[in-house]
Amino acid sequence: MSAVPILFVDHAAALGGAQYCLLLLLEYLDRRRFAPRLATQPGALAEEAARLQVPIDYVALTRLRHQLPAPARVVRATAVLRRIILREQIALVHHNTMRASVAATLAAGLTRRPVVWHVHDIFRRGVYARWMCRRSSAAIAVSAAAARPLPCHHKVHVIPNGVRLEDFSADRHEEAAELRAQWGVPPQAPLVAQIARLQPWKGQRDVIAAAEMLLRRRSDLYFVLVGGDIFDDARSYAERLRSVAGRSEFSRRIVFAGQRTDIPVVLQAVDVLVHASIDEPFGRVLIEAGAAGVPVVAYDGGGVAEIVEHERTGLLVPAHDQRELAAALARVLDAPERAHAMGAAARARVRDQFDARQLTREIESVFDAALTA
Repeated sequence: MSAVPILFVDHAAALGGAQYCLLLLLEYLDRRRFAPRLATQPGALAEEAARLQVPIDYVALTRLRHQLPAPARVVRATAVLRRIILREQIALVHHNTMRASVAATLAAGLTRRPVVWHVHDIFRRGVYARWMCRRSSAAIAVSAAAARPLPCHHKVHVIPNGVRLEDFSADRHEEAAELRAQWGVPPQAPLVAQIARLQPWKGQRDVIAAAEMLLRRRSDLYFVLVGGDIFDDARSYAERLRSVAGRSEFSRRIVFAGQRTDIPVVLQAVDVLVHASIDEPFGRVLIEAGAAGVPVVAYDGGGVAEIVEHERTGLLVPAHDQRELAAALARVLDAPERAHAMGAAARARVRDQFDARQLTREIESVFDAALTA
């Protein structure tokens, strides 16, 4: 029996959380049963997929919001995807981002193929969500928080993102020590990290405010903000952040590390992860921290509580509360043995619930059901 051809569609040139999720899916997909193909734009995602020996088709997928030429571009993208589906005899279409979703869904409809909507965001109940629900054969939501607003619960499967566990189990202490030295952080100094692309809703301003509160009473502490403007849509925000931190009396102990791909090394270099996103649909870095055994202090809300167990694998505080964020960080930093126990519990939880290989089998079951419906 030949493998079933599946077309995966994603607009991104850079690698965000949704794209890392897709790459793991492509890596662990059972190639005896499924033959993946990727439609995307030139960039890091296409390069990484090609290394996995996934055939690539380049398609221009336009931003849908506030773009006057968007309808014409969607029509062109739909036509290109339709030709790919027919040429490659694609049996199922999977789309991974909002920008890819409309053209991919239209192309699947025109060719009478089932389409699976992978939901990485928390959408309001509105025209887009209703339309996607009607047109999709099935939806995969990365969290119950992402699934809850969708008006088609009978089609929705909650399957969280996963990690490659072995990436976070190797000993990288020498590399981690070198990284600390690059950042100007002494070997034994407590180090708190935020790892997130630069966007206002990711909460870097709150992290800087909490850092200043803690640094007033701890002279040994350092903060590192890892992340960049990877989609080139937050330049002014990044500039404001650096200006705010630069004016702080503690600016030398608040490090901007930029975008990095060596997250397992970063996590071995730090003691606590702080996560200040608002209404986070999932938060891939939370499971990466768990896999690395790093305790988390996070704003509650969205899908975060589905990953972080309060008082067991980390601490959750109300969103927007900078003082509570600082106090929770202090609790973890002031109790190293408890922090170590939280990290160990987080590692066990990720091993049991967020293994990318096992979660890929669950996604394959959704594909099977869509193909036989």
